[in-house]
Amino acid sequence: MLPIKMIIAALYSLAPAALADTAVLKLTTHDLPPYSYRDADQRLQGLAVEVVECALTRMDMPYSIKVTAWARAQKLVEDCMADGFFAGSRNPERDAYAVKSAIIAEQQWRWYLLADNPSDPSTEGFRQQANVSSFIGANMLDWLVDNHYQVASPPKDTDGLLKMLQAKRVDAILANNLVMQRSLQQQGLENEIRRVLLKDKPLGVYFAKRFISAHPGFLERFNTHVGVCRETP
Repeated sequence: MLPIKMIIAALYSLAPAALADTAVLKLTTHDLPPYSYRDADQRLQGLAVEVVECALTRMDMPYSIKVTAWARAQKLVEDCMADGFFAGSRNPERDAYAVKSAIIAEQQWRWYLLADNPSDPSTEGFRQQANVSSFIGANMLDWLVDNHYQVASPPKDTDGLLKMLQAKRVDAILANNLVMQRSLQQQGLENEIRRVLLKDKPLGVYFAKRFISAHPGFLERFNTHVGVCRETP
């Protein structure tokens, strides 16, 4: 295991626990507007939340959603303390203990650089020399490490990434396009940051393999309802 992954694992490691009670589907997510967030009345809202709740309501499936740090949201599922987490894109580590649903929301991975930085993120020189980062628990951070980028210590969220970039502690950051666009608009920084598309990485719900095994047909029904919910205005 690479050092940065060891740091992340240490920060969010949890003791093994007994299999979660599945009478109520226990899901975890994190504060990531516009996908999942609490409004002024503390009600859970967001693009991903709406699709998940729509599908489960159509299935008459009782559920609860716990909002926590993203790395911990995933670890709770891995350690059998929750049944699924969202919204996540595919990676091998998640595939080892969970199964990804149909797409609940779109996502693009984009590089963000200061407007006066002419670097080309697609070049080998950038990969070898540029200091970059993403946030703790993000699939993007794992991707950077696995592909041998020069990764700086990651912050806990997208706003932390943006602060690192503004302070020139990194040359570029890798982030979700909708999340970062929201932050840039709120802070009036749209003209100060340059964006470069890396790849499309759609998001789904990752359900624990043990949950899927114990509930034959669940994933197929959930995916069907997700399709209907996404088509419904």
